[in-house]
Amino acid sequence: MIRVAVDPTNPGQFFACCGLLELADRLWPGAEGCFAEGGREFCVTFSEEQGTLKELLATLVKDSPKEILVLECNGLAVKPIVAPLAFTFRSGPKTVVFLLDVWSRIQNIKGVVQVIGNSPWNFWSGQQTSSGIWSGLRKALVAHMRTFQPEDFDSLFAHRLFQKGRFGFDPGPAWNPLDVGFSPNEQAMEVESSAAVELLAAVGLQRFRPVMHGRESFDYSTWHHPLSPSVAAAAICNAIPDSHSVRYRGCVVSRGQYAALGVSFPIREGASRE
Repeated sequence: MIRVAVDPTNPGQFFACCGLLELADRLWPGAEGCFAEGGREFCVTFSEEQGTLKELLATLVKDSPKEILVLECNGLAVKPIVAPLAFTFRSGPKTVVFLLDVWSRIQNIKGVVQVIGNSPWNFWSGQQTSSGIWSGLRKALVAHMRTFQPEDFDSLFAHRLFQKGRFGFDPGPAWNPLDVGFSPNEQAMEVESSAAVELLAAVGLQRFRPVMHGRESFDYSTWHHPLSPSVAAAAICNAIPDSHSVRYRGCVVSRGQYAALGVSFPIREGASRE
């Protein structure tokens, strides 16, 4: 069993839990996951083979993904800033191929079909690219894991490092230019964030999509019975509520020329802080 402490008001950590379940099921088919301890812990269980969080993370960061600049299905060119990332890894005798493209979509704009950013999940801009961000976070996590003791994996999401490139899923580095007088992103400053949360949330959001309210807010729910990824993806939309489910309202916040996820809050029917 894999166990990791989680703060469900941190949407990056929530979607990172979804990413853990997604990867675990691809590595060890039949894996199921759920929240425990009042939503403060996420657990992944296995039907036969036993996996560990260290093994899962090692697979995630073993090789760099392939940057997809031309879509195989239709030949459309993709700008590096929102290029999909393709992963290939071994799972027993099988080769697993996994594509991340939550930050891009195809749209017909004035009669021209093209690949563009998929709002709100493409938070970065300027010279940053999806591949470059992943590469920087991957190197940071690899270096960080070398210092880990066995017990550190249980609190994986709480371990942060100062780094420049990030997807914007972890609210930990959510500095507001109004708070500090300038934008750390625009000054290329390093900001403390969790590489594990950033990478795993990117994986989780590929399948686990919250209920959107426009482009700036969204809802997601915890679930407390072991579920496979395909079923859990419905549970986060509150489609399979249980007596312990808690629904959270998340938001997208501005960080100068960039955007990021902000801290969420629990909501009840008819309650709102908007």
